[in-house]
Amino acid sequence: MATGYGKSLCYQFPPVYHNKLAIVVSPLISLMENQVLGLKMCNIAACQLGSSQTDNQGVMEGALHGNYRLLYVTPEWCSGQYSRDFLTKLNKTNAIILVAIDEAHCISQWGFDFRASYRNLGELRDLLPDVPFMGVTATATHQVRADVCHSLKLRCPKVICTSFDRPNIYLSVSMKGNDILSDIKPLLNKIKKVNGSNKGSTIIYCPTKKITDKVAEELNAGGIKCANYHASLSLKLRHEVHENFVKDIIPIVVATVAFGMGIDKPDVRLVVHYGAPKDLESFYQEIGRAGRDGLQSYCHTFYCKSDFQVSEYFFKNLSGKFLDHKRKLAGTLQYYLQSRECRRKILLSHFDPTGEFSRINNCCDNCSRGLLSLLITNKGPSYDLTDDALLLLEAAKALNGKFGLTVIILFLRGSESKRLPKTYCSHKLYGIGNRKSEAWWKCLGKFPLRQRLGCSLLKYRVVIFI
Repeated sequence: MATGYGKSLCYQFPPVYHNKLAIVVSPLISLMENQVLGLKMCNIAACQLGSSQTDNQGVMEGALHGNYRLLYVTPEWCSGQYSRDFLTKLNKTNAIILVAIDEAHCISQWGFDFRASYRNLGELRDLLPDVPFMGVTATATHQVRADVCHSLKLRCPKVICTSFDRPNIYLSVSMKGNDILSDIKPLLNKIKKVNGSNKGSTIIYCPTKKITDKVAEELNAGGIKCANYHASLSLKLRHEVHENFVKDIIPIVVATVAFGMGIDKPDVRLVVHYGAPKDLESFYQEIGRAGRDGLQSYCHTFYCKSDFQVSEYFFKNLSGKFLDHKRKLAGTLQYYLQSRECRRKILLSHFDPTGEFSRINNCCDNCSRGLLSLLITNKGPSYDLTDDALLLLEAAKALNGKFGLTVIILFLRGSESKRLPKTYCSHKLYGIGNRKSEAWWKCLGKFPLRQRLGCSLLKYRVVIFI
């Protein structure tokens, strides 16, 4: 199930509805803390056990007395004999309604984020044979799903796989330049201009701690307020950055992939990868931080050819089927970055090769370039755009020729932007083109401008070939 689409609700609802307890295995303390806090804010009794809990004994006693609906634990905590004795005792009270494994892809040896402690969670199935188990993740291929079911010793499991598509995320890629600020600042300004009053936050992912520090340093020096985040920083400082980001005190966080799983911020408008991500599966996980509120958001990747050499370096200790698997994943990522095909299609096909793919208007940079190219070529079957082209010209006429293409599109799409004078909001054409995206209208608008057709569009039909 795609990120932000309700995986947590799948295991949070049953214990609340039935007034019982769900055990949730989670990979990160920060993720547990974030979910426990969110549940408490909704007046749902939740707690966690582990090294960050100052009163483990008190929490366990409370669980035995039925004081909680959700109990969060780490896979490492589950491996101890003391913990297993507690779970056995808890199960005898008939209190446990289910055991949920969050980020279940970590179980699989074929997953991008395999963890040995997760692999051993199948032993919980032996410990709690009559308790329903479920695994949830946003990033599992067919191979990973099968491995997870086998490792957890699930009996005749019900596998539910929804669409991986995040249609509100626009995907784009470009090569790195010679200067960090020159690469990132124009992108930030562009997104700020597009979003208008809907500002939101930004996460910039970097492949190493060194690059993370360098990017944050240069952005701050260039007048762009941001904070860096990686595992070498103190726990106190990381918590401070996390909290300030969630509270909108810090608009931009530059981070390694250590930052993200514990973040459930709905208005992240831009996710940047400054350097190629590890593979498509981790990439999908990371861009999942964007647009959780369903509004238009953007994900841009900067890369250079040397990024692929770094990936090869990490493969030197692998061999056999694991080496082949990792190289295949790296090759798929490289194809995503360098291909001229629809990036959304490449991404979705990786997770579901046989799934149906529906094109959307505001899709990716390749599709935007492709539409513009189609508008000025004559190959393939035709599509008549005359009515839309006429509408664009009529809108320009309605605005008395005072504005450029951007404001014309705001007018057609019924925008409430301050750039569009309110006197035009009562016009019959206002909002008539809101079913097509801003990017679509821009591509169409560039066609007559480039071809110098002007008002001749009123005399000749406009046909593109696809």
